[in-house]
Amino acid sequence: MPTTESQARRALDNLIAALRDHLVAVERRSGEHDAGVQAAFLALRAAAADYDETLYTEHDEVTPFDLPPLDTDEAEDDDDPDAESDRFALLARWDFSVVDPDLLLAAGSDALREEVDSCAVAVAALAHVHGHSGLADVARANTLGLQWHGATTWVVAVDTDSDDDSAEWMDTAFADMDPDDILCRFDVPVSRSGTSG
Repeated sequence: MPTTESQARRALDNLIAALRDHLVAVERRSGEHDAGVQAAFLALRAAAADYDETLYTEHDEVTPFDLPPLDTDEAEDDDDPDAESDRFALLARWDFSVVDPDLLLAAGSDALREEVDSCAVAVAALAHVHGHSGLADVARANTLGLQWHGATTWVVAVDTDSDDDSAEWMDTAFADMDPDDILCRFDVPVSRSGTSG
């Protein structure tokens, strides 16, 4: 029986590809806030985190990577009571097309360690196991049978008692979420060599 490639090895290949893509994006940037560089930066960050995680999971080893928090532009009003909120919701949308169902189902089955027969379940499984950032990469998505179309992440204040640990909010997780209530957001359009979004 042929030996299957380890997740750490795949994560290493994705990290190397992300490093190359980041350099290409930097060399081609058109300005200080070039969307391609921002997308490549996030992809590189995700690939580094994924490699670090899989290396530890498979081999109980760590990397020297120290990923600082993302510096986002937050337009905060000092007089805005939401700025003092101690409970937030992080809303993320990552859009994909399925380009290779068999590859996606195999990746989902590998992530859950049981057979998956639905592309939707496979995507959910991959996001659950690897985190959304593990899919936020054109090259990474391609290895899973997906085509990445970009991402947007919103942070909104939540009007809920911070001491309430119940999960009742999950039943209406996205109700009453108004774009006007966004405290900050980070958009990552696809803008890579050969890809536009």
